[in-house]
Amino acid sequence: MGLSGDLKSVSLWEVMEILSFSRKTGRLQLTKDKKKTDVYFEDGKIKHIKTDNCEDEEAVLHLALWKDGTFAFYPDEKAPKSNLNLDPLHILVDVSKDIDLMEYLGDLIFLFVNVANLSEEERKVGELFDGIRSTKDIILNSPYGEYRTLRVIEKLRKNKNLLRIDDNINLFWTYTFWRYFVFTLEKENERDFRKKWSEQLNKLTTYKLVFEILTKDKKVEWYNVYPLIKDVHPDDYFNVIKEVFHFIENYRKLEINNVIDIGKIIFLSQELEPFMSKIYVPIKYSDIIEENIVLWALDGRRTLKDVENVLPFGELRKLQLIKSVLDKKLTLPLGDNIKLDLLNYFFMFWQEMILEFEKSGKRDEFVKEWDRFISESLSDVKHLFSYLPSESRQNFPYFYRNIASSQEEELRAFLKEAIKLILDFASKVLSKEKIDSILNKVIDHAKRYASNNLVETAQRLISEVYVS
Repeated sequence: MGLSGDLKSVSLWEVMEILSFSRKTGRLQLTKDKKKTDVYFEDGKIKHIKTDNCEDEEAVLHLALWKDGTFAFYPDEKAPKSNLNLDPLHILVDVSKDIDLMEYLGDLIFLFVNVANLSEEERKVGELFDGIRSTKDIILNSPYGEYRTLRVIEKLRKNKNLLRIDDNINLFWTYTFWRYFVFTLEKENERDFRKKWSEQLNKLTTYKLVFEILTKDKKVEWYNVYPLIKDVHPDDYFNVIKEVFHFIENYRKLEINNVIDIGKIIFLSQELEPFMSKIYVPIKYSDIIEENIVLWALDGRRTLKDVENVLPFGELRKLQLIKSVLDKKLTLPLGDNIKLDLLNYFFMFWQEMILEFEKSGKRDEFVKEWDRFISESLSDVKHLFSYLPSESRQNFPYFYRNIASSQEEELRAFLKEAIKLILDFASKVLSKEKIDSILNKVIDHAKRYASNNLVETAQRLISEVYVS
């Protein structure tokens, strides 16, 4: 046996650097728990990769993601096949887009809402989305390997077979109820809770079938639920959501039931008052589902007061949870981070414009121009904007993690070019009055909730590329 050791002591890339520079021929075996990967080298180049569930091109991403475990190099072992000719030191560059896409999708939760016209593999990948596990966890543990799974997910997202939990407001509240219901099952006496829930279910006059499907088992087939709720009027549906949330709170004895609780509400209201008129955005998620429900409701437009009004919890619980996410520093207010603010308001501008392009039947044409712009851009921050065409909501935690390493001037320079592209396209398909209305709407919102620095920066970026 040749080179061997623990990847905690020496990184995989250092090992491959040694094998590359030494022009080694042989088999590098990577092992972690029950997982094993074999990488065959010839004169320092990778000729073949074999994992438990994929090989060669489809295994390159798997190799790039390997972080720990043990390694052993067996010199002079020949590859059983030779389909590759890769420089080991270029692998990270070759798969950088996929690694960033995995990071972008990582914390997000998707639901499998449409099974029509799918292959067996596509359906099985869709069924991996159980509403609990993050996308990154699903990709890393998929039986199809990371590369194939990522490609299928891209297709399922594009065709709306997979939706983010917040892509549709009725889906969002349905999902949050289900998570709260499952959370309560795990915390309380399941038999007693289900008995009481059955009584509550029989009282429902509307959407009873929805809640029967949601609560029959812990696993939900969302493609049976979504058609029942997607076109329902949100206000009518939310009234029912509040009713079933109230049932759970009542069961868990979280409702207001005495003078002490009323006193707590008054105290918390006074304590939170200085923050309630501000807009907060999530920068990381919690291990507690109730706190995540609050964080998911922070969309970059709502103030904390607005969020309080839309949360389906009881009055005391709302305030307790809002205070908790603030105390744990899971959020940031607009005005605290100029780069995050710029991203938020650019996304707001983007959403308004995309909506108008869609109304005029020009969305697809614009997206092609945008994709070309991203592809040709030399900016180091362009990856932050690669996923905009497929999103209806910001991914604030991803933005927050990634802007730390970017310079404000670099971000401004990219945004200037991006705004110019959008406004140039808009001038061909929208009236000047409509464009001005959108710009004024975004700037007015920024004036109310963002810093003066942000407002001045936004106005300057617009004035440099557009004559109002």
